Amino acid sequence: MRHCNSVFSAQDIWYLLDSGNYTKRKLYIADCPVCNKKMALYSFFDTDKNSYFEKYYYSGGALKIKEKLKKDVVSTMLGFKYKYKAPYGFKYGKNTEIKRNGKVVAIKQYACDFWGRKELVKKTENE
Repeated sequence: MRHCNSVFSAQDIWYLLDSGNYTKRKLYIADCPVCNKKMALYSFFDTDKNSYFEKYYYSGGALKIKEKLKKDVVSTMLGFKYKYKAPYGFKYGKNTEIKRNGKVVAIKQYACDFWGRKELVKKTENE
């Protein structure tokens, strides 16, 4: 998002139901870090015109669009982060060695996702 000559990311993203010809609807919600003004960016794809649209709302307009679109919310980014504490979605493995006196004593295997969450899957003792 962009405001006050600065670029910043949204604090929350609402994923909305498709409505008529409008698909891929999202509402990005944020506060400007410079002036602290409430902001909302409404984006959607219009299948009739075959194009993508974005519209910014500020202060009172941002609050009104939030209230108007609240009934169409399928999921939110903050809700998703709180709901899935353990790794979710695409995962990768990470192995960590535990050493004592230069020898590998144990190996811990973690499942990690791209949001920085990790979960211990297995611990192998070498002694």
